[in-house]
Parts: sequence; C-alpha cells; structure tokens
Amino acid sequence: MLILARNLKVGDQLSEEDGFLWDVTEIIKETENTITVRLNSDFSSFKEHWKSGSGVIKTFNKLSSFQGVQA
Repeated sequence: MLILARNLKVGDQLSEEDGFLWDVTEIIKETENTITVRLNSDFSSFKEHWKSGSGVIKTFNKLSSFQGVQA
C-alpha cells in the first residue's frame, strides 16, 4: 500500500527496501511542509537504532510517499 507522508500516524508501518517494517511510534513535529517522526523496528538495518535503543528520528517532506501498512 502507498502511504503519503502527510497522512502518517502512530501505528503505521513503513517498509525498507529489504521488506522489513519500521513502526511509526511518535509524531514529533509537523510543519506546513514536513513531518518528523520516531521510527522503531526490532529488525532494523540502521545502526543508529540499535545503538540508541530509542528508535530513529526522521523528517520527511509531506509530499513523499512510502510502501507500507496503515494502522
């Protein structure tokens, strides 16, 4: 399913290229053009996630789209 960044909400899951899913666990900040979220995944390939234990914070342009699963 295609998910637009402007429609992201807690509980949505975003797919990595390898198929593993990131859980949107927090909406941190929204502006007119961007959305900043916290992503967590037990199977993440991003080292920052494993080192911090608190997920990865990413900011996306609201016009971006992702493959994933809506909550």
